[in-house]
Amino acid sequence: MDLSLMRTFKETARLMNITRAADSLGYAQSSVTAQIRKLEEFYGVPLFERYGRGIRLTPGGRELLAYADRLLDLAEESMQAVSAETAGSLTLGTIESLAAFYLPPYVRRMKQTFPAASLLLQTGSEPELLHGVRTGEYDATLLLDTETSSDPDLVRVIVKEEPLLLVARPDHPLAGIAAIQPADLALHAWVAPERSCAYRSMLARLLHAYGVRPQLSCELGSVEAIKRCILHGLGFSLLPACAVAAEIADGRLRALPFSHPELRFYIQLVYPAGRWVSRTLAALIAMLRESSEGVLSSPTDASNGPDSR
Repeated sequence: MDLSLMRTFKETARLMNITRAADSLGYAQSSVTAQIRKLEEFYGVPLFERYGRGIRLTPGGRELLAYADRLLDLAEESMQAVSAETAGSLTLGTIESLAAFYLPPYVRRMKQTFPAASLLLQTGSEPELLHGVRTGEYDATLLLDTETSSDPDLVRVIVKEEPLLLVARPDHPLAGIAAIQPADLALHAWVAPERSCAYRSMLARLLHAYGVRPQLSCELGSVEAIKRCILHGLGFSLLPACAVAAEIADGRLRALPFSHPELRFYIQLVYPAGRWVSRTLAALIAMLRESSEGVLSSPTDASNGPDSR
């Protein structure tokens, strides 16, 4: 018996609503429906029935719910017993900007919390990372992407919205404009991330919609290299706020007055739907969520990273 089916059944029984259960579990609604059907086929009885505008448990469903609680409790107990000495390994894939400017305090805290666990952080492009999650190369990946996703095979945990800032040197001509419009970027050089970068693609599509084709000054795969080029006067760029916080704070770079509703990106932790979530991965998810609620110190300040207690 796949325990993920039992977890889906229990959450659906708790909420008595398939749509809300799907949202709670991070699944597509069709995935929750399919999992309930698998259980019904296994037991040979319907587990839910229509009731007014909602659903309710059938007698068979009520009987199974008692066993579901016991099965999941036993599974948790066995996991805690088996993994008492070590929480197991965690291989996390992410993009270079988050690896350098967002994740270090959390990696530090994870190593303090699980000193015997193997924790490996690897970087790649978004397509490579999503492929790695699907194939099992990574247990999870941390991405910067738009909020929407239609892949029922992946669970996406939205951690927080990460502002994208148009940045340049303080003496750049764009720094003197009160409110930058897409057309204002046409005559200025763009120090762009590599083509696989999600926010580079979004900005390119946005500018194209306005008939703007900025001049490419450089195309680089490293955020540090992009910042160095900007600091040497080679153009502007659009980068995550966490990646340029230090340079903006000390005045070397300036955040330019440019925004657009389509340029809304979120830090997301992605892992395969239906796969067992280890203690280490569950702990990382909890830490990231605590940070988004303001419980932990700012992840951009590596010197004041979260403590292990």
